[in-house]
Amino acid sequence: MAFRLPLPDQDDPVWTAANGFIVRRDEGTLRRIGHERMTVKITGDETGGTLALMDGVIEPGHGNTPHIHSKEDEAFYVASGAFEFINGDQKIKAEAGDFLYIPKGTRHGFRNIGADPARLLIFYLPAGPEAFFLAHGETDGSPAPWTDEKLNGMVDILGAHNMVLLPTNHDWD
Repeated sequence: MAFRLPLPDQDDPVWTAANGFIVRRDEGTLRRIGHERMTVKITGDETGGTLALMDGVIEPGHGNTPHIHSKEDEAFYVASGAFEFINGDQKIKAEAGDFLYIPKGTRHGFRNIGADPARLLIFYLPAGPEAFFLAHGETDGSPAPWTDEKLNGMVDILGAHNMVLLPTNHDWD
């Protein structure tokens, strides 16, 4: 194939620099927060801060507390099962194959509305919140929801990771 575009010289590293990487299916760092089991697949340290990815398995009837990220956009790809998402004052149901994008500063949360564990891929742009899971997630033990007391004790820690909890008593009614 012949291009008539200006191309880099043959000795330019663009032709040979293998700067990408792969994370295998069984790789990543597993952390548990309540009934969420997150495998941190890609961190900001690995992407120059541009992207983080977590692979989450969420138990039926569980999810996270509504919150905002003050500096990061968050995106979700439903890999299996069904979820209900909070997006500001809206509720959105999403099933396997659906994708949801949440810009920074938007109140959001999710819960598994199915009868079986369900899987979400969670992207942060730029990276950052994955560091919270790595530092404060549990490494073993059985699923147990975080109590209000534990969440209240995490307010400053969450804030340091650009997260603010915004729950109400009727989010999942």
